[in-house]
Order: sequence, then structure tokens, then C-alpha cells
Amino acid sequence: MLVSIIIPVHQTHSYFKNCVESALAQTHTGLEIILACNGKLTTKECQHFIAIKDDRLVFLKTANGRHNARNEALRIAKGSWIQFLDYDDYLFPNKIEQQLEFLSKNRNLKLSICQWKKFNEKIDESYTFPFKYLFDEPEIRADHLVQKLALSGGFLATASWLVSKDIISELKWIDSPNDDAVFMSEILKKSPEVSILPKVLAGYRIHDANTSSIRTKQEFDKLMLSWKIIHHNLLFFNKKEVSLYLYKA
Repeated sequence: MLVSIIIPVHQTHSYFKNCVESALAQTHTGLEIILACNGKLTTKECQHFIAIKDDRLVFLKTANGRHNARNEALRIAKGSWIQFLDYDDYLFPNKIEQQLEFLSKNRNLKLSICQWKKFNEKIDESYTFPFKYLFDEPEIRADHLVQKLALSGGFLATASWLVSKDIISELKWIDSPNDDAVFMSEILKKSPEVSILPKVLAGYRIHDANTSSIRTKQEFDKLMLSWKIIHHNLLFFNKKEVSLYLYKA
């Protein structure tokens, strides 16, 4: 089964190479890894920096912006499952294999979410996962997941997802600091059954250059617009729970 790992990248950095290496190190070998180069970064610069020869690597030049990079990569992706991965994040070696194993037990499942950890420099840094209540049952309805998120305003790290291309092929990423929350709300709007894997299999890196940081009024305005979109997408769930989720988030 082919899985497409989509990595948007606009600059080269040591943690970018670590990210790509974690993708290549997956125990599930049926992969294509699309490096969607945007901004001023060219595919040649990216290839030279990575300095890895592997037939699974696909270098794609896209329009500016993380959203455009993901959208254009998704259009050419050949995999039946999609792994979105930010260029500074990390996948544990058996991440995709274990999620596919759970998904294979129920062919109706179109989305899998695992636990993740935050880290700065090294993936083995100590971290206590704060959202364990999201992972107390192996399968969950979309509305029940929203209900659980409403309890504390928790979030679902992008690297933790594995999603069927079938249910996202017509969806678009938008230009927003919390584009992942918007995109997940578009998925949940389709009311999928979700596979929940209570294992830490992805890493979310924290650093000063995180692209989701809010530094200007323009970025703040984009953020507020995105929450309006999320609110609209989730309205068909329990309105009280959706309002509580938005308030806490």
C-alpha cells in the first residue's frame, strides 16, 4: 500500500534533514516523500542540501506558502493514504506501519490519529502527553472526538494524522497560522469514524521560527477568520460543545 508523505519546506535547516530522514526510516516501505519547495527555495537547492539519493523522494517546486505547497503536493500524490509532515517535525520509525495495521482491521476507517510529543532539539527529551483522554477508546465518531476536544481545548498535531486520500482529495489547505485546525475541521465535517492509537509515534518540534507564530496584525486577522471557518464546519455537531471547544482553544 502506497503512502504519500507531504513535506512543505521553504528553507533549509538541520532539523529539515532530520525530518526527511525520519520519513525515509519508516518500517512501512511503500512510500513516496514529496518535498514541496516553496518561497525562494529551489528544488536543486533542496536536493543539494538533503544530499540523499532515494527513489522515494519527489522534489516539487510550488507557489509560495505552506498551504500552496501542501495543496499542489496533494494533487500529484499517488498514495492511497496521506501523511502530512511539517519540515521541522519527526516520525517515529513504526508510525505509519502501526497506524495502517489498526486501519486494516476496519476498512471503513478513513482517519487515524496517534499520540505525539513536543520537543526542542532531541526527540528523546522528556515529555508528558497531556491529552490522554482523547485516546481511551480504539475507534471514535467525529462528533465524539469534537466533544472530547471541547473538554480542554486540546489539539491534534498534524504529524499525528494518517488520512485516506479519498476523503481529502477535494479539500484545500488555507493560508492561516492554524491551517491544520481548519483542515481537520473540514475532515471532521465529513463525519468519519476515527482510529485512535494510544502510542507516541510523532514529534512536534518547538522553536523560534515556527510558521504558526503570530507576529503581525495580518496573521492575527487570518487566525480569526480561520476560527470562523472552523465554527461553520463544526456547526452540525452539538452547538454547545462546539462553542466550548472554540472558547477553550
